[in-house]
Amino acid sequence: MTRTTPTAATDRTGGPDVVLLRQRLRRVAGQVLGIERVIADGRPCGDVLVQLAAAQGALRAAAHQALTRHAHMLTTAVAAGTTTPGDAADEFAHLTALHTHAAAGPPTGPARSGARR
Repeated sequence: MTRTTPTAATDRTGGPDVVLLRQRLRRVAGQVLGIERVIADGRPCGDVLVQLAAAQGALRAAAHQALTRHAHMLTTAVAAGTTTPGDAADEFAHLTALHTHAAAGPPTGPARSGARR
């Protein structure tokens, strides 16, 4: 499978959707720095967990935005004849699976019983 980009110029200049994605990522970076401050200040674990959940939600939204942009890029590449529909579908399925797996979080195992180790 060949990775597809419509043109190098589009990737460099990005356009408005890339500007919005970068703004979103800067906000996420600020949230992460805020989490570090919450921990450094010795705030309760509950406060830390609330901030972590907010940052994770913001990252999921950024990933969804990037995946949506890539879907449009793949559609453009198929229409332009620079990739096949099958290759585009394979690539999109692969990236969607990565995104879905990352959004699912860590696997959960059976509940522990008894003593702690």
